[in-house]
Amino acid sequence: MMLLLDVYHNAIQECNKSISLVQCTNEFFGSGVQSNGVSYTPELHCCVIDGAFLSLFMTFEQFLENSFICYMMGQPGINGNFIVKYASPQNEEQAINMLKGTSRYADFTNRDTILKLAKNFFENGGTYSYLNSISSDFEDMKKIRNAISHISIESKRAFDGLVRNKLGSLPPNICTSSFLNTPIAGSTNTFFIYYKDIIISAIDNISSPN
Repeated sequence: MMLLLDVYHNAIQECNKSISLVQCTNEFFGSGVQSNGVSYTPELHCCVIDGAFLSLFMTFEQFLENSFICYMMGQPGINGNFIVKYASPQNEEQAINMLKGTSRYADFTNRDTILKLAKNFFENGGTYSYLNSISSDFEDMKKIRNAISHISIESKRAFDGLVRNKLGSLPPNICTSSFLNTPIAGSTNTFFIYYKDIIISAIDNISSPN
């Protein structure tokens, strides 16, 4: 049986792996690493950063779904507190079927869907109401994820709008990896670190009911 404590620790571990990948690729690229005449190119650098962000976002998505199932099965949070639930599935498979309803799957990348499910299955939406406090960041992360994984005019426009909003202008030839590697004004942290911290904070809060 899946345990919330394991779900929590696995998610935190994966988040830390993602930032470690970014730190390593920045070091390799900055040092001009070469092997057998092959250089660590900007393309490789960008691919690793984009891949690390996709991994980070998917980790959050998986955590949201798995924690939901654990709470539906009546498990306490990592602090020992319980969420009042409105359903009593007999097993994890039944919980999954309850979540997806008549759809092929429950979309845990859609904040509105998550909050609607939370209100349906938990008193006052359980700890998932925390997502309201990070609504803008959640949507921004989706825009970055979509710009990496979808080649479409709409995803490019949404990403460009995000960059303009965050940086005040749209630098020429900016891509998802270079944006994520950009330090935030007035901070030594990059946008990648910022979003990683947002996700870890959400995981901590959702895992610890009041």
